Amino acid sequence: MEGTGKVRFESGEEVRVIRNVRNDGSFTELDKGGLLVEAGSLGIVRTYGYFLQTQIIFQIFFPDVNRVIGIRDTELIPAGVPWIPRMFNAFDKAKLTRSLAMDGEIIAQKGDIVEIQRSLRDLENGALKYEVELASLRFQLDAGVFVQPECQA
Repeated sequence: MEGTGKVRFESGEEVRVIRNVRNDGSFTELDKGGLLVEAGSLGIVRTYGYFLQTQIIFQIFFPDVNRVIGIRDTELIPAGVPWIPRMFNAFDKAKLTRSLAMDGEIIAQKGDIVEIQRSLRDLENGALKYEVELASLRFQLDAGVFVQPECQA
C-alpha cells in the first residue's frame, strides 16, 4: 500500500489539505485544471474508501467553497497542527539563513543561494522540510533555514 493502510482520520474530524487541489475533470461545471481548494484549506472528513485497493481516499467537505472533494490520505494533515505554508517549489532558488557544516567542514555559507529539489511535509506534525543538494549530497533541511533570495537573512 502507498501509506500504512491505517485510517488516520475519523468521520467528522477536521483536517487540512497540504497542496493545491485542481479539478481532474470530476467537476464538470469548472474548467479542468482549475483550482478547487488551496493548500492549507480546512475541511471535515465525511467518509473514506480505497482507490485500486492501494490508496485511502477521504471524502472531505470544504465549507469555505461548499464542495466535497476526494483527497488522498497522503495529502492531509490534522487540522490542529501548526500550518507552515510552502514557500518554495522544485527548482526554485532559496537563500540560506545559516551556514551548514558536515564533519566540521563548511559546505554552504549563510547567504548562499541554493536550488530546492523538493518539499516534504510530515503528515503527523505538519513540519515542512526542503531537500537540497550540497557537496554532491542531498539534505533535508527545516523550512526555517531558507528565505526568498531578495530577503535579508
